[in-house]
Amino acid sequence: MDGFTRLASGGCPPIADLMLALAAEFHDVDTDAADSRLDELALPLFGLAGGDLRLAAARLANVLDTDPGFDADRSSVAGLWFDAALEARTGHPLVLAALMAEVGRRAGLPVHVLSAPTGWYAGLADGERLWLVDATMDGSTADPWSLRRHCTHELAFAALLGLSERFNRAGNRRGSAKAALLRSRLPLKTT
Repeated sequence: MDGFTRLASGGCPPIADLMLALAAEFHDVDTDAADSRLDELALPLFGLAGGDLRLAAARLANVLDTDPGFDADRSSVAGLWFDAALEARTGHPLVLAALMAEVGRRAGLPVHVLSAPTGWYAGLADGERLWLVDATMDGSTADPWSLRRHCTHELAFAALLGLSERFNRAGNRRGSAKAALLRSRLPLKTT
């Protein structure tokens, strides 16, 4: 059983594990290099776990913004691959939110990926308050009542939907079919 299928068939794995396995289904992935980059990005967040989540959210936002920072890429295939977004420092907002959640997890922070009709966010909550890091980077605001938290499987599903759409647009039927096959391996219930 390949890495993606093995990870997809169990409980929700860490975001980086499944998203890197997804990318590896389409191209060569240097997992060690990606892990090193994620660890580097997490370093400024160490020591914040258990403390002021507002400060933690601000530092997490700095990971996106601090030079060289990250940019949003809403249209390319590579923007939906976790490793490519990490290396190029540009990716789809879904992937950027997933990167921020993984960076926070490595530092011991309770970061989750959330979405709303207006975009994708990395969020930290203390029970009473929710701090959002806007990975959409377009200045839009989220209606707190429309926010939805996503598990790792749902993130992979959404990324695969985006890949199918981009492959179809480029006339790449093989890539689109592979993305559809991988989506079928995720244990999501549809109603």
